[in-house]
Amino acid sequence: MIRAFIAFLLCALLAGCGMKDIDKRFYVVATGVDWSGKPEKPFRVSIRLAITSAKVESGSSKTQLQSIEAPSIAEGIRHLKSFVDKELDFGHCRVFVMGKSLLEHGDPESMTWFVRRRDIQAISYVGVGDPDALSVLKITPKSERYPGNALTLTFGNEGSESPYTVTTYFFDLVRRHFERGMDPVLPVIRSNGDTYAIDRALLMDKKRMRLILSPEETLLYNMTANQYSKSELKMPYGNKRIVLTVNQARTKVKISRDDVPQVRMDVQVSGILEESPPNVLERDWEGIERKLGQRFSREVEKLLYKIRDAEVDPYGFGLRYLSTYFGDQNDYKHWQSVYPDVQFKVTTRVKILGPGVVR
Repeated sequence: MIRAFIAFLLCALLAGCGMKDIDKRFYVVATGVDWSGKPEKPFRVSIRLAITSAKVESGSSKTQLQSIEAPSIAEGIRHLKSFVDKELDFGHCRVFVMGKSLLEHGDPESMTWFVRRRDIQAISYVGVGDPDALSVLKITPKSERYPGNALTLTFGNEGSESPYTVTTYFFDLVRRHFERGMDPVLPVIRSNGDTYAIDRALLMDKKRMRLILSPEETLLYNMTANQYSKSELKMPYGNKRIVLTVNQARTKVKISRDDVPQVRMDVQVSGILEESPPNVLERDWEGIERKLGQRFSREVEKLLYKIRDAEVDPYGFGLRYLSTYFGDQNDYKHWQSVYPDVQFKVTTRVKILGPGVVR
Protein backbone atom coordinates (compact mmCIF):
# COMPACT_ATOMS: atom_id res chain seq x y z
CA MET A 1 0.00 0.00 0.00
CA ILE A 2 2.81 2.36 0.92
CA ARG A 3 4.66 1.57 -2.32
CA ALA A 4 1.53 2.27 -4.36
CA PHE A 5 1.10 5.63 -2.60
CA ILE A 6 4.74 6.60 -3.30
CA ALA A 7 4.36 5.65 -6.97
CA PHE A 8 1.19 7.76 -7.21
CA LEU A 9 2.97 10.72 -5.59
CA LEU A 10 5.91 10.48 -8.03
CA CYS A 11 3.53 10.41 -11.01
CA ALA A 12 1.79 13.50 -9.69
CA LEU A 13 5.13 15.31 -9.41
CA LEU A 14 6.19 14.30 -12.93
CA ALA A 15 2.99 15.65 -14.38
CA GLY A 16 4.11 19.17 -13.52
CA CYS A 17 7.59 18.99 -15.10
CA GLY A 18 8.93 21.61 -17.51
CA MET A 19 8.90 19.41 -20.61
CA LYS A 20 7.05 20.97 -23.53
CA ASP A 21 5.90 19.31 -26.72
CA ILE A 22 7.27 20.19 -30.16
CA ASP A 23 4.16 22.09 -31.13
CA LYS A 24 4.72 24.39 -28.15
CA ARG A 25 8.31 25.28 -29.14
CA PHE A 26 9.83 27.84 -31.51
CA TYR A 27 13.14 26.61 -32.91
CA VAL A 28 15.72 29.38 -33.34
CA VAL A 29 17.75 28.68 -36.50
CA ALA A 30 19.88 31.85 -36.54
CA THR A 31 20.79 34.53 -34.01
CA GLY A 32 22.21 37.98 -34.68
CA VAL A 33 23.69 40.58 -32.33
CA ASP A 34 24.30 44.20 -33.39
CA TRP A 35 25.62 47.33 -31.69
CA SER A 36 22.73 49.78 -31.35
CA GLY A 37 24.85 52.78 -30.32
CA LYS A 38 22.55 53.57 -27.38
CA PRO A 39 24.35 53.61 -24.01
CA GLU A 40 21.32 52.38 -22.07
CA LYS A 41 20.52 49.59 -24.54
CA PRO A 42 23.71 48.90 -26.55
CA PHE A 43 22.71 45.48 -27.96
CA ARG A 44 20.18 44.73 -30.68
CA VAL A 45 19.35 41.04 -30.48
CA SER A 46 17.62 39.37 -33.44
CA ILE A 47 16.41 35.79 -33.78
CA ARG A 48 15.15 33.90 -36.82
CA LEU A 49 12.44 31.41 -35.92
CA ALA A 50 11.52 28.37 -37.99
CA ILE A 51 7.89 27.79 -38.85
CA THR A 52 7.48 24.06 -39.28
CA SER A 53 5.85 22.76 -42.44
CA ALA A 54 5.25 19.33 -43.97
CA LYS A 55 6.29 20.68 -47.39
CA VAL A 56 10.06 20.42 -48.02
CA GLU A 57 11.25 21.88 -51.33
CA SER A 58 13.23 24.84 -52.63
CA GLY A 59 11.63 28.12 -51.61
CA SER A 60 9.25 26.50 -49.14
CA SER A 61 11.00 27.62 -45.93
CA LYS A 62 8.98 29.90 -43.69
CA THR A 63 10.48 31.96 -40.89
CA GLN A 64 9.59 34.65 -38.41
CA LEU A 65 12.05 37.38 -37.43
CA GLN A 66 12.02 39.10 -34.03
CA SER A 67 14.37 41.85 -32.86
CA ILE A 68 14.78 43.95 -29.72
CA GLU A 69 17.25 46.39 -28.14
CA ALA A 70 18.42 45.54 -24.64
CA PRO A 71 21.12 46.32 -22.03
CA SER A 72 22.51 42.77 -22.42
CA ILE A 73 22.05 39.74 -24.65
CA ALA A 74 20.52 37.64 -21.89
CA GLU A 75 17.94 40.32 -21.09
CA GLY A 76 17.12 40.74 -24.77
CA ILE A 77 16.45 37.01 -25.25
CA ARG A 78 14.32 36.92 -22.12
CA HIS A 79 12.31 39.91 -23.33
CA LEU A 80 11.82 38.39 -26.80
CA LYS A 81 9.90 35.53 -25.19
CA SER A 82 7.03 37.95 -24.62
CA PHE A 83 6.82 38.54 -28.40
CA VAL A 84 6.01 34.93 -29.30
CA ASP A 85 3.49 32.32 -28.19
CA LYS A 86 5.91 29.39 -27.86
CA GLU A 87 9.04 28.55 -25.89
CA LEU A 88 12.32 29.53 -27.57
CA ASP A 89 14.62 26.56 -28.23
CA PHE A 90 18.26 27.17 -29.25
CA GLY A 91 19.12 23.49 -29.67
CA HIS A 92 18.89 23.77 -33.49
CA CYS A 93 20.58 27.18 -33.81
CA ARG A 94 23.61 26.48 -36.02
CA VAL A 95 24.44 30.04 -37.14
CA PHE A 96 25.38 33.06 -35.01
CA VAL A 97 25.96 36.39 -36.75
CA MET A 98 27.68 39.35 -35.10
CA GLY A 99 27.26 42.79 -36.61
CA LYS A 100 30.36 44.51 -37.92
CA SER A 101 29.74 47.51 -35.64
CA LEU A 102 29.62 45.20 -32.61
CA LEU A 103 33.22 44.11 -33.23
CA GLU A 104 34.23 47.75 -33.63
CA HIS A 105 32.63 49.01 -30.41
CA GLY A 106 31.35 46.12 -28.30
CA ASP A 107 33.05 44.27 -25.48
CA PRO A 108 33.74 40.62 -26.44
CA GLU A 109 33.25 39.55 -22.82
CA SER A 110 29.55 40.29 -23.24
CA MET A 111 29.36 37.37 -25.70
CA THR A 112 29.94 34.87 -22.88
CA TRP A 113 26.15 34.38 -22.80
CA PHE A 114 26.52 32.04 -25.77
CA VAL A 115 29.19 30.02 -23.96
CA ARG A 116 27.16 29.56 -20.79
CA ARG A 117 23.98 28.36 -22.48
CA ARG A 118 23.90 24.56 -22.25
CA ASP A 119 21.56 24.24 -25.25
CA ILE A 120 23.86 26.06 -27.73
CA GLN A 121 26.04 23.71 -29.75
CA ALA A 122 29.80 24.25 -29.76
CA ILE A 123 29.88 23.20 -33.43
CA SER A 124 27.65 26.10 -34.50
CA TYR A 125 28.99 28.48 -37.15
CA VAL A 126 29.91 32.09 -36.42
CA GLY A 127 30.10 34.94 -38.92
CA VAL A 128 30.11 38.72 -39.23
CA GLY A 129 27.18 40.57 -40.78
CA ASP A 130 28.08 43.49 -43.06
CA PRO A 131 26.73 46.10 -42.50
CA ASP A 132 24.84 44.43 -39.64
CA ALA A 133 23.50 41.08 -38.49
CA LEU A 134 19.83 42.02 -38.86
CA SER A 135 20.17 42.60 -42.62
CA VAL A 136 21.72 39.14 -42.98
CA LEU A 137 18.95 37.44 -41.01
CA LYS A 138 16.33 39.14 -43.20
CA ILE A 139 17.62 37.35 -46.32
CA THR A 140 15.57 34.33 -47.35
CA PRO A 141 17.21 32.65 -50.38
CA LYS A 142 14.79 31.11 -52.87
CA SER A 143 16.84 27.92 -52.90
CA GLU A 144 16.42 27.37 -49.15
CA ARG A 145 14.61 24.08 -48.52
CA TYR A 146 14.07 24.62 -44.79
CA PRO A 147 14.84 27.56 -42.45
CA GLY A 148 18.55 28.28 -42.00
CA ASN A 149 19.55 25.67 -44.59
CA ALA A 150 21.46 28.05 -46.92
CA LEU A 151 24.11 29.24 -44.43
CA THR A 152 24.49 25.77 -42.91
CA LEU A 153 25.23 24.24 -46.33
CA THR A 154 27.70 27.03 -47.15
CA PHE A 155 29.76 26.84 -43.96
CA GLY A 156 29.54 23.07 -43.62
CA ASN A 157 30.83 22.42 -47.17
CA GLU A 158 27.84 20.14 -47.65
CA GLY A 159 26.69 22.21 -50.61
CA SER A 160 28.97 24.88 -52.06
CA GLU A 161 32.73 24.47 -51.50
CA SER A 162 34.49 27.77 -52.12
CA PRO A 163 38.11 28.73 -51.32
CA TYR A 164 36.84 32.28 -50.71
CA THR A 165 34.73 31.19 -47.73
CA VAL A 166 36.27 30.80 -44.27
CA THR A 167 34.44 28.56 -41.81
CA THR A 168 34.67 29.36 -38.09
CA TYR A 169 33.11 27.12 -35.47
CA PHE A 170 31.87 28.51 -32.19
CA PHE A 171 34.31 26.43 -30.12
CA ASP A 172 37.23 27.64 -32.27
CA LEU A 173 36.21 31.28 -31.81
CA VAL A 174 36.19 30.81 -28.03
CA ARG A 175 39.55 29.02 -28.14
CA ARG A 176 41.16 31.74 -30.21
CA HIS A 177 39.75 34.43 -27.94
CA PHE A 178 41.43 33.00 -24.82
CA GLU A 179 44.47 31.17 -26.26
CA ARG A 180 47.83 32.95 -26.27
CA GLY A 181 49.54 33.27 -29.63
CA MET A 182 46.53 33.08 -31.98
CA ASP A 183 43.68 35.44 -32.85
CA PRO A 184 40.12 34.97 -34.19
CA VAL A 185 39.23 34.98 -37.88
CA LEU A 186 35.60 35.22 -39.01
CA PRO A 187 33.80 35.04 -42.38
CA VAL A 188 32.07 38.22 -43.53
CA ILE A 189 28.47 37.71 -44.71
CA ARG A 190 27.10 40.35 -47.08
CA SER A 191 23.75 40.74 -48.78
CA ASN A 192 23.72 40.05 -52.51
CA GLY A 193 20.11 40.56 -53.54
CA ASP A 194 18.11 37.63 -52.21
CA THR A 195 21.19 35.56 -51.36
CA TYR A 196 24.52 35.80 -49.52
CA ALA A 197 28.03 36.80 -50.60
CA ILE A 198 30.64 35.22 -48.32
CA ASP A 199 34.05 35.89 -49.86
CA ARG A 200 35.89 37.95 -47.25
CA ALA A 201 37.48 37.28 -43.87
CA LEU A 202 37.65 39.55 -40.83
CA LEU A 203 40.66 39.44 -38.52
CA MET A 204 40.49 40.67 -34.94
CA ASP A 205 42.63 40.68 -31.83
CA LYS A 206 41.25 39.65 -28.46
CA LYS A 207 38.97 42.69 -28.31
CA ARG A 208 38.42 44.52 -31.60
CA MET A 209 38.28 44.17 -35.35
CA ARG A 210 41.63 44.88 -37.00
CA LEU A 211 41.51 43.99 -40.68
CA ILE A 212 39.18 42.73 -43.41
CA LEU A 213 40.83 40.66 -46.14
CA SER A 214 39.85 41.04 -49.78
CA PRO A 215 38.50 37.99 -51.65
CA GLU A 216 41.93 37.24 -53.15
CA GLU A 217 43.62 37.57 -49.75
CA THR A 218 40.97 35.33 -48.21
CA LEU A 219 41.77 32.67 -50.82
CA LEU A 220 45.49 32.87 -50.00
CA TYR A 221 44.75 32.61 -46.28
CA ASN A 222 42.49 29.59 -46.79
CA MET A 223 45.12 27.79 -48.85
CA THR A 224 48.03 28.42 -46.48
CA ALA A 225 46.35 28.38 -43.05
CA ASN A 226 43.63 25.77 -43.65
CA GLN A 227 45.36 23.88 -46.49
CA TYR A 228 42.22 24.28 -48.58
CA SER A 229 42.75 22.13 -51.65
CA LYS A 230 39.84 23.04 -53.94
CA SER A 231 41.36 26.33 -54.97
CA GLU A 232 43.26 27.90 -57.85
CA LEU A 233 46.51 29.56 -58.90
CA LYS A 234 46.54 32.02 -61.77
CA MET A 235 48.91 34.35 -63.56
CA PRO A 236 49.06 36.30 -66.82
CA TYR A 237 50.84 34.61 -69.73
CA GLY A 238 51.38 36.94 -72.65
CA ASN A 239 48.00 38.40 -73.52
CA LYS A 240 46.18 35.43 -71.95
CA ARG A 241 45.95 33.82 -68.51
CA ILE A 242 46.97 30.52 -66.97
CA VAL A 243 44.69 29.00 -64.31
CA LEU A 244 45.72 25.96 -62.27
CA THR A 245 42.99 24.07 -60.40
CA VAL A 246 44.51 22.98 -57.08
CA ASN A 247 43.81 19.39 -56.07
CA GLN A 248 46.16 19.31 -53.11
CA ALA A 249 47.83 21.96 -50.93
CA ARG A 250 50.23 21.30 -48.07
CA THR A 251 51.87 23.86 -45.78
CA LYS A 252 54.76 23.44 -43.34
CA VAL A 253 55.85 26.24 -40.99
CA LYS A 254 59.15 26.55 -39.16
CA ILE A 255 60.05 29.39 -36.79
CA SER A 256 63.66 30.13 -35.85
CA ARG A 257 64.72 30.97 -32.30
CA ASP A 258 66.72 34.08 -33.16
CA ASP A 259 66.40 37.35 -31.29
CA VAL A 260 64.02 38.34 -34.08
CA PRO A 261 62.52 35.04 -35.30
CA GLN A 262 62.06 34.24 -38.97
CA VAL A 263 58.97 32.36 -40.11
CA ARG A 264 59.60 29.98 -42.99
CA MET A 265 56.58 28.65 -44.84
CA ASP A 266 56.99 25.82 -47.33
CA VAL A 267 53.98 25.26 -49.57
CA GLN A 268 53.42 22.33 -51.92
CA VAL A 269 50.68 22.68 -54.53
CA SER A 270 49.59 20.25 -57.20
CA GLY A 271 46.75 20.39 -59.69
CA ILE A 272 45.54 20.40 -63.27
CA LEU A 273 45.98 23.23 -65.74
CA GLU A 274 42.37 24.24 -66.26
CA GLU A 275 42.92 27.16 -68.62
CA SER A 276 45.95 28.09 -70.74
CA PRO A 277 47.02 28.99 -74.27
CA PRO A 278 47.31 26.04 -76.69
CA ASN A 279 50.42 23.82 -76.44
CA VAL A 280 51.89 25.90 -73.61
CA LEU A 281 52.91 22.87 -71.52
CA GLU A 282 54.92 21.32 -74.35
CA ARG A 283 56.95 24.52 -74.66
CA ASP A 284 57.63 25.39 -71.03
CA TRP A 285 56.19 22.91 -68.49
CA GLU A 286 58.83 23.41 -65.74
CA GLY A 287 59.01 27.15 -66.38
CA ILE A 288 55.29 27.57 -65.79
CA GLU A 289 55.52 25.58 -62.54
CA ARG A 290 58.38 27.80 -61.38
CA LYS A 291 56.64 31.06 -62.29
CA LEU A 292 53.38 30.01 -60.63
CA GLY A 293 55.28 29.14 -57.45
CA GLN A 294 57.23 32.41 -57.40
CA ARG A 295 54.10 34.48 -57.97
CA PHE A 296 52.21 32.65 -55.23
CA SER A 297 55.13 33.07 -52.79
CA ARG A 298 55.24 36.84 -53.38
CA GLU A 299 51.49 37.19 -52.83
CA VAL A 300 51.55 35.16 -49.61
CA GLU A 301 54.53 37.09 -48.22
CA LYS A 302 52.74 40.36 -48.96
CA LEU A 303 49.67 39.06 -47.10
CA LEU A 304 51.73 37.89 -44.10
CA TYR A 305 53.38 41.30 -43.72
CA LYS A 306 49.99 43.01 -44.00
CA ILE A 307 48.59 40.80 -41.24
CA ARG A 308 51.67 41.35 -39.09
CA ASP A 309 51.40 45.14 -39.44
CA ALA A 310 47.74 44.93 -38.36
CA GLU A 311 49.00 43.38 -35.09
CA VAL A 312 46.99 40.17 -35.37
CA ASP A 313 48.03 36.54 -35.63
CA PRO A 314 45.28 34.36 -37.21
CA TYR A 315 47.85 31.74 -38.31
CA GLY A 316 48.83 31.06 -34.69
CA PHE A 317 52.54 31.70 -35.21
CA GLY A 318 52.89 32.76 -31.58
CA LEU A 319 51.31 29.55 -30.30
CA ARG A 320 53.53 27.50 -32.63
CA TYR A 321 56.60 29.37 -31.35
CA LEU A 322 55.71 28.60 -27.73
CA SER A 323 54.89 24.95 -28.40
CA THR A 324 58.09 24.39 -30.42
CA TYR A 325 60.43 25.78 -27.76
CA PHE A 326 58.37 24.92 -24.64
CA GLY A 327 57.89 28.61 -24.01
CA ASP A 328 56.68 30.15 -20.76
CA GLN A 329 55.21 33.56 -19.96
CA ASN A 330 58.55 35.34 -20.51
CA ASP A 331 58.97 33.73 -23.93
CA TYR A 332 55.48 34.85 -24.90
CA LYS A 333 56.26 38.43 -23.84
CA HIS A 334 59.41 38.26 -25.96
CA TRP A 335 57.38 37.03 -28.95
CA GLN A 336 54.90 39.88 -28.52
CA SER A 337 57.70 42.43 -28.44
CA VAL A 338 59.44 41.14 -31.59
CA TYR A 339 56.36 40.15 -33.64
CA PRO A 340 56.20 43.59 -35.35
CA ASP A 341 59.69 42.88 -36.75
CA VAL A 342 59.29 39.18 -37.64
CA GLN A 343 60.45 38.31 -41.17
CA PHE A 344 58.66 35.88 -43.47
CA LYS A 345 60.07 33.63 -46.15
CA VAL A 346 57.65 31.67 -48.35
CA THR A 347 58.79 28.95 -50.73
CA THR A 348 56.24 27.33 -53.05
CA ARG A 349 56.68 24.19 -55.12
CA VAL A 350 54.04 23.77 -57.82
CA LYS A 351 53.49 20.49 -59.63
CA ILE A 352 51.29 20.45 -62.74
CA LEU A 353 49.72 17.03 -63.17
CA GLY A 354 48.50 17.69 -66.70
CA PRO A 355 46.10 19.71 -68.89
CA GLY A 356 42.97 17.78 -67.88
CA VAL A 357 41.27 15.74 -70.61
CA VAL A 358 42.68 17.95 -73.38
CA ARG A 359 45.49 16.42 -75.41
